[in-house]
Amino acid sequence: MNDIVFRGENNQALTNSLLVAEKFGKGHGDVLRAIDALLPKMAENQCKGYFAETSVDIPQPNGGVRNSRVVVMTRDGLTLLVMGFTGKKALKFKLEYIAAFNAMEKAIKEGEFAKVAELEQRVNTIERLAATNALPEPLAPMSLRDTIRMMVNDCARKTNRPQSDIWRNVYDTLYYRYHVSVRSYKKKHPKETTLEAAERHGKLPYIYAIVSNMNAMLR
Repeated sequence: MNDIVFRGENNQALTNSLLVAEKFGKGHGDVLRAIDALLPKMAENQCKGYFAETSVDIPQPNGGVRNSRVVVMTRDGLTLLVMGFTGKKALKFKLEYIAAFNAMEKAIKEGEFAKVAELEQRVNTIERLAATNALPEPLAPMSLRDTIRMMVNDCARKTNRPQSDIWRNVYDTLYYRYHVSVRSYKKKHPKETTLEAAERHGKLPYIYAIVSNMNAMLR
């Protein structure tokens, strides 16, 4: 599905203005202006059903972070938005989006993400027990961070791709799906890895869910 459509919290197939801009080769500001032009023409309840406002932190060259507006949309919202996009390439991208939405909705309907939700629940339970020192030592022979590394290695082996490609895909998905930019975190020391920084900020459960989903797709 090329990460242009993702699963929302309510098991909806969604995309967002950043992904649309990237896919159609448009400026993100142009896509936002096109959405803003649509909103006054729609009833308020329709707007809420098709579009939702959110924001993401975008790393800056100087090491800072800029908060950027992003609009999440459903299939119907996307359809309304791209009606005005013309040209051969636009048609190709529209068809790709339709295929991506169909694939994601099929996966959701068939319960493909049920295992991911179960894994997320297990991670939350383990972390809660660990926080209260109620987790017996034999239950946690490997840290969550090391488990993620092992799964990424397994994914790279199965797909015959470098681990760096897998990590890039994981962090891109984390950014687009959960609006978390771990690359923008300041490192405590030069040797601290991005995954270690993510652990320090409590983001490992999200990464674990993404990597688990990637591995499930390869079975």
